[in-house]
Parts: sequence; structure tokens; C-alpha cells
Amino acid sequence: MTVRNFNTVTTADPGASGAIQVPRAHFQVALVTATGETRTMGAPAFLGQRCLLAFKTDGGNATITIATTVNQTGNNTLLFEDAGDMIDLIGCQSGANYRWRISSNDGVALSTV
Repeated sequence: MTVRNFNTVTTADPGASGAIQVPRAHFQVALVTATGETRTMGAPAFLGQRCLLAFKTDGGNATITIATTVNQTGNNTLLFEDAGDMIDLIGCQSGANYRWRISSNDGVALSTV
């Protein structure tokens, strides 16, 4: 059995064109934009990892491209258009790879890049 620290940590929003850091813990990111901005984010670090992305301040849309698909459709891009939009992701395993899957979504549009 592997014991992990299941405390949720707050990861800083990297800002326009930045990469959201994926720690080895559950984490949350409060997104803030000044204009239309993009971000990237990597795969989960472990099975069952949780990530909450919430749009805190809407100065323009936030588009996040994920390194893995987030559903069976193959979507990997998240579009936050309004303050209050949020998506909760959970780390799942597909073969030898970890992938994010959507646990809940309120207002975030999905697409594929």
C-alpha cells in the first residue's frame, strides 16, 4: 500500500501562456485573466489525484490545453468564459499512462486541439 498526502494545495496561476504545475498532491488553481489568455497543464501525477480549476477573475477568456484527453471523446482543451466557471478533474489510468477525467463541470466548454 502506498500512502499519499491527500491535503489539497493551492497552485499559483502561472498567468498568460504559462504552464500550470502539477504537484504530487491534490491541488486547486484560481484562474485570473487580464485579457484572452492561454495555459497548459500536464498529466496527473498519480491515480486518484484531484485538480480543481476555477475561474476567479474574468478579464477575458482562459483556454487551457491539457497534455492528456479529459474524456472518451478525446477533448483536451478547456475554455473558461465567465467568472465562476469550474471543472474538477481526477487522475485515471489508461494502460501505463495517467490521464485526467472530468468529475464535474460547470460552464467550461470542451474541445480538441
